[in-house]
Amino acid sequence: MHVNTRKPVAKRESKIVVKDKTQQQLDEILDKISQSGYDSLTAEEKEFLFKAGK
Repeated sequence: MHVNTRKPVAKRESKIVVKDKTQQQLDEILDKISQSGYDSLTAEEKEFLFKAGK
């Protein structure tokens, strides 16, 4: 008898779901820039925007 000793692997989010979250975050940052200007972004938002632009 074979016993599976591996732990179940957590499901990974599909690339579509990850892309939607990234796009949503980008949209929120761009809306903030539109309303308050680039200087109103936090360091994390600026870094995210920089990485997403690559």
